[in-house]
Amino acid sequence: MSASTLNIELTPALRINGKLARYQSLWLLLRVYYAGHTDHPDLPAYEIRSRFPGKTNGRMIISRAFEDFRDWGVDVGWGWDRSIPTGLLNTRNRSRGPFWLDKKSTRRIKITAGGKKASLDSLARFLGINKPGQQPSSPLAYAMQDVGYWNNLTQAMRLAKDGFTGTNASGMAEHFQTARLAAHDRFQSALAILKESLALRKQGQIQRSWEALDSLSPFLANDTEDDHESMAAFAAMAGIARAWNLYMTEGTRAAHVEINRLHADGRSRLVVRYNPRVRFEYLNLKALIFRAIALEVVDAPMAERRHAAGQSITHFSRALRAAYEADSIEAAQDVAANIGLSLWLLWKNALLDAPSDTAETTVQMQSLRWICLSEWICDRFGVGGGSIWNTIFLLRIVRGACSVRQSPTLEQLRRSPPLSVAQVVAGTKPFHAAFSAAKGYTDWSSVIRFTLEEHDSGLLRYETLQLANLLLEAIWFYTFENGLGQPAMTASERLAVLLQDLSTPKRRFFRDSIRTLPDIVQSVFEEALQDP
Repeated sequence: MSASTLNIELTPALRINGKLARYQSLWLLLRVYYAGHTDHPDLPAYEIRSRFPGKTNGRMIISRAFEDFRDWGVDVGWGWDRSIPTGLLNTRNRSRGPFWLDKKSTRRIKITAGGKKASLDSLARFLGINKPGQQPSSPLAYAMQDVGYWNNLTQAMRLAKDGFTGTNASGMAEHFQTARLAAHDRFQSALAILKESLALRKQGQIQRSWEALDSLSPFLANDTEDDHESMAAFAAMAGIARAWNLYMTEGTRAAHVEINRLHADGRSRLVVRYNPRVRFEYLNLKALIFRAIALEVVDAPMAERRHAAGQSITHFSRALRAAYEADSIEAAQDVAANIGLSLWLLWKNALLDAPSDTAETTVQMQSLRWICLSEWICDRFGVGGGSIWNTIFLLRIVRGACSVRQSPTLEQLRRSPPLSVAQVVAGTKPFHAAFSAAKGYTDWSSVIRFTLEEHDSGLLRYETLQLANLLLEAIWFYTFENGLGQPAMTASERLAVLLQDLSTPKRRFFRDSIRTLPDIVQSVFEEALQDP
């Protein structure tokens, strides 16, 4: 690798050692260089998306840039461990960043503008950086700031709240990025990053959520006296966000380790204790982790699984109180749904202690009341982000007491009926409105048809796992209520097509579920799986 000087000319044309340079690659190199001369020596991958919001393939931009770096003879590193030589870094993780230059490479770079040495301020202007200023010296100074940051942050949060159609997701990302670039101080920058990370996780974009969390790390590691209290809350929420991402990608054990690490940190533990919104997030995730331990660790002693089940319900109950304490109606609907589904699943698997005379329908109806409470809140207060999990949970619990056997005939399937719409409406009052006849629901097939039409028309867009679960319910209820006709077969074919986009464990769940339906349904499903 050559150790010669790398001469970069910014104007009138971008050149490196006299040769024209690709703008995106040069911008990334200079942005990493600039980061090394400011408070944050690492450049998070988020900054690349912020600078090129219309370029959806950030990995391609980074890949091309590193090809140019190689041609220019400059080493740019990535990742948090700077002790690893750049030649030994794993390129599979390169797009996650953060990016950095070692001192030797930094010293080789000489930057000019019009033949004169470029200052850091002129470099910042070239890079399009709005440098956050210090905390204003007076209340008037803060109040006189441009409110564009707050406008874009509010718009992004509103779109996140409304749900994730294709248009909403694109607009949400653009507003978050614009807010980040318009930030006036460290607090505003950190707030925009944290909010975006949480929204991306709910959208299912875990990789991008990780990237946003990575870009938050420098703010948490270098908080000042002015923002120390705020950063403590941000650090606690970032820890919960990391645990959530681990829960969704690496499983229960990794999430459990991360959430316990949060509790071991003295400052974060105090935030959890005294901030009810953070406490809700902590308790809700902890409850989900305990539920997963109870249901999924089947080789554990039954006593341990039952203990985990009890802890799950206990933590959900505490999370519900925290949600109302925080005046967060959206959090309340979320945990209400979790209580309903968890109560049924844990009781159905004999993991909860209950009086011996407790009837199955009693627990079933109580679980449905929690689900209907959640959906009633969504309808009444306009929260929930267009999710259909409540509908899926309700349908699954409604048929949860039906007998299950492999390859039943239609007659055998119908010998064990689910709860009817009328039974559910009568048993869940006053929270029954979301599934009542006033909406045109005469049977469960009509509920499913209406929900699918919202997706197919583009009014709402359901992510793949949601749609797959809804289609599974469609196959079951279409078969039970309408027989072995076209609706059930079409739903079977659609589900088979979706499976290729799901992980192996999830595909296994759906294939096992299909085996509890009549042979003809299974045949249509298997044929669709084999089609190219």
